[in-house]
Amino acid sequence: MGSDSSENDSVTGMDNIRELSNMQFGNWNLIESIDKLQNTKQSSSWMEGIYAAVEYIKHECLDNSERKIMLLSDFNEEEDIVSQFEVDDIIKTLNSENIFLIAIGKRQLNNIDEDSYTSSEALLKKVLEKGNGQYSTFEHAMSEVRFYKQSSTKPKPWRCDMELGDFCIPIAGISKVMNEPMLPKMKKIAKTTAADLTEKETLIKNIPQWTDKDRIIHTKEDMSYGYMYGSKPIFVSDDCEQSMIPKTSEKCYKIHGFTARENVPMEYWLSDGTYVIIPADESVSAPFYSLVKAMVEKNVVAIIEKVYRKNTEANMAALFPSVDDPNEPWCLIEIGLPFERDYGAIAQHPLKFMMKQLSQEQSNAVDDLLTSLELPEDADEDSTVDGDKYLPGCMPNPGAQRMWDVLAARALHPDQPLPPITEDVKNLLEQPESVRENGKLACEKIKNLFSLEKKISSRTKRHKKLEEENDDKAPLNEDHDMHGNNKAQSSKEQEKDTGEDNNEVSKNTTFLPADDDFDFDKIANI
Repeated sequence: MGSDSSENDSVTGMDNIRELSNMQFGNWNLIESIDKLQNTKQSSSWMEGIYAAVEYIKHECLDNSERKIMLLSDFNEEEDIVSQFEVDDIIKTLNSENIFLIAIGKRQLNNIDEDSYTSSEALLKKVLEKGNGQYSTFEHAMSEVRFYKQSSTKPKPWRCDMELGDFCIPIAGISKVMNEPMLPKMKKIAKTTAADLTEKETLIKNIPQWTDKDRIIHTKEDMSYGYMYGSKPIFVSDDCEQSMIPKTSEKCYKIHGFTARENVPMEYWLSDGTYVIIPADESVSAPFYSLVKAMVEKNVVAIIEKVYRKNTEANMAALFPSVDDPNEPWCLIEIGLPFERDYGAIAQHPLKFMMKQLSQEQSNAVDDLLTSLELPEDADEDSTVDGDKYLPGCMPNPGAQRMWDVLAARALHPDQPLPPITEDVKNLLEQPESVRENGKLACEKIKNLFSLEKKISSRTKRHKKLEEENDDKAPLNEDHDMHGNNKAQSSKEQEKDTGEDNNEVSKNTTFLPADDDFDFDKIANI
């Protein structure tokens, strides 16, 4: 709307409206065209824009697809222009093509008095109310499209029968946290010169080579794969590899027992994702939810054996009942557990000895510090922080966001340097304001209750040994000569000891002057 073009460039037949692109998937050319748009002095109203968009949809959309109009405006038209349009006429035009209207403006309309509305905003409010449209501010709309997101897909449930003794309940498991997809690999391209001196781009391919200790190159067919047992390689043939795959396991989901919830602390949680377990259909919902309710009342969790599919290894997991989340139905949360033989690798050192040395006030201060570092679950009344964005899978990956930003900048501006990291990506690495404020109070308690003493650097082992040797030497007195020998010792024993000591010392020792000022050059060749 508001184009300077004097000629009609749109299928709508209206002036000062330009058709930027035909109906298609978004591409870089469309983004470049939008990026080059400039402000004009032509005036137009959003009401005229709606009529033009409806005519455009009639011409372009021939199937029964979902149709939406996204209207961006400051909604500040003069009253004499607004008075020319009727709410019912606009609603009738939108309903004729089953169009959903999304309006994006400069300020929030729900938080201000209707008397302060402009005439254009008042008309828009009535159109959205009667047409069940949606309104948002520019700031909120930009926050929704600020990050690159993966397209939503319909989850495919994993179905099985949950066994409890002789009783079976058909269940469906849906992955709660999906693994993040891998980023596309970068391809290396080199410029080469052809025979006619023309440059062309050639894809660089990495060809793997296998060499032995003698630097002899071997092909892939000559390789024998195996495992390292310490420093010794153990070669395994393909037949042996296949024989190690279990062939007798069947798909199952079996409850072996129940235990108190405190017996399964967080340090036992092993899996990198979780499953939400729900009844397979409504016919088995009664026994399933009865089990969930009983687990909540007894405050227990179920220990299960899970075989994902036939001929795969069995895994152990715990089922936690979940009934307190208002956004989710009653369900069981499956979290993987380690076997006893595997727990030693992830076990942590016990802190009971250190905790016994703390006073009750110091222990409470540590608990307050840990509590202050917890992420917010819900948004506070006086805060705009939404706790839902910290849920697993909801926080965008800063590294992936930066890579997409770089690729977009390189596609739009190939000859310009790459832009710096945006503030939005940096803010992903910043802690929430509520955590920062709560952490300050907890840290002050820690500083006041725990004293830090500067550790004196310990002397080296050589200095300690010399000090011990000096301490073992007795002081000079009348019973000892200047060499520390006892005068009461017989002359023969002195000669014998002296001779043995001289022979022993002369083999391994070089005598240096007693004073500290000696010349190292004189003994360099000794």
